[in-house]
Amino acid sequence: MSLRLPGFSIALIVLFILPWLALIGLGAYWLWLNGWLYHAVGILAANSLLVYTLLKWRQSQAKPLIVEPFVVQANPNWPDQGRLAFEGLEPLIQHWQNESDLFLNTQKLVQLSNEVLLHVARHFHTDSKYPILEFPLPYLLKLIILVCEDLQHQVLDKIPGSHAVCMSDLLRAKDGLTAIKTGFSFLNIAGWLWNPYSSALAKARSLLLGRGYAKITGEISNRLISVYVKKLAYYATQLYSGQITLETIVATEILTPYSNTDVSQAQEQERRQEPLRILVMGQVSSGKSALINALFGEIKAAENGLPTTADTTPYVLEREGLNYAIILDSAGYGGLQHPEAEAALTQEWAKVDVILLVSHAVKAARQADLAQLNAIRIYFQQQKQVAMPVVIAVVTHIDQLRPLREWQPPYNYLQPDTPKAHAIAAACQAIAEELQLPFELVVPVCLNPAYDTYNIDEDNGLMSVIYDHLNDIQRVRYLRCLSTQKGRRSWAQWRKQIKNVAGTFDNLL
Repeated sequence: MSLRLPGFSIALIVLFILPWLALIGLGAYWLWLNGWLYHAVGILAANSLLVYTLLKWRQSQAKPLIVEPFVVQANPNWPDQGRLAFEGLEPLIQHWQNESDLFLNTQKLVQLSNEVLLHVARHFHTDSKYPILEFPLPYLLKLIILVCEDLQHQVLDKIPGSHAVCMSDLLRAKDGLTAIKTGFSFLNIAGWLWNPYSSALAKARSLLLGRGYAKITGEISNRLISVYVKKLAYYATQLYSGQITLETIVATEILTPYSNTDVSQAQEQERRQEPLRILVMGQVSSGKSALINALFGEIKAAENGLPTTADTTPYVLEREGLNYAIILDSAGYGGLQHPEAEAALTQEWAKVDVILLVSHAVKAARQADLAQLNAIRIYFQQQKQVAMPVVIAVVTHIDQLRPLREWQPPYNYLQPDTPKAHAIAAACQAIAEELQLPFELVVPVCLNPAYDTYNIDEDNGLMSVIYDHLNDIQRVRYLRCLSTQKGRRSWAQWRKQIKNVAGTFDNLL
């Protein structure tokens, strides 16, 4: 015969508390017989009031509850659109944080999820009628696998005993808690009957603790909503930015075809980790070749010559702090340029991680430089899954600035203290404003063969600026390689599918 556990538990509790209730009743009767009942009631009331006052005071003095935040950080390899989408989540989080029943209301949760996905999708597919659906089905399935794996690790790492507790154990625990709650309700009724003063004190304490509990749960709920929105946005950005790949790809560990060609041309052919690619561009006679020679410390490119070809010339650069890089010497533009120089330069934009824009300090005609930069900016605004290369303006011929006959480096152009330093700083500031670049990305150098090369390896020099922005440069490289490798895998997948279809037809025939 089966036994109903809740009813049996209540019977046990009743049998246990009956002697105690009888003892309390007999004690009250004894106090009444001896004339001390009213004194005892007064003492209990005064004690209850004192404890209630102390609890209220302690609550007022308590520091605000602090729950350690759940940190969900943006992927450092995201393109600019992904960063903007992730940074724009705060208004959405603020709007939904007052919904205390969010995770209990399926309709609200679906609505929030749809808003987060739409928010991210619109950053990558602004012109689409259905931006939220702009992904292939296999990538959605891969996303579900990644989310499930993440949840599995979170549960295993954050919930003690989760690997050993069965779902049936949770149901049995729920039934047990229900029985205990029923028993305590009975105890509360009996307590009010036998000792109303102690019960009043317990009720006051329960209310205060309940408020504290509500405050904690409210703060935890807000944090959970925040982490849910950010985690969902994280995976959505991975999906719409093309970061999710069907196969495991370490983007920078395989040479892209164009880097492989350049390495073969510049050096013996070998497979290495994808190098940083640095494009040196500028107007005719701005000092591009002199800059390349200064970077290598030897003559690599001919100087003071008119462009005879539109092709870029690659050089492999290996130096301390920059293990492996390809320097691309492009044909000059503006003035007497090669007729195909513009088209050839445009093809290199998506293949590089850094652009060294060489600008003459004395010549003020920089409209061609600005036109090139604006064309690059427009191009990368349209490419949602890659990032624009880091652009560093290299200001040459600073020795020709006033005072003309003075040349005694080093010059502190960041905090100028001499007329020459002021002139260098003014030239850098003018170029920064005209080309719409941050001042810290404008570097003055001297490449005059009559003097020693200046501000290539010095503090605040060109190499120092490259090192300072290496994280951004590596992000550009990662996205560039990922885009190339995905394109190659996509064509390989097409070939595999066509081959499979052809094989199926052959079997049918």
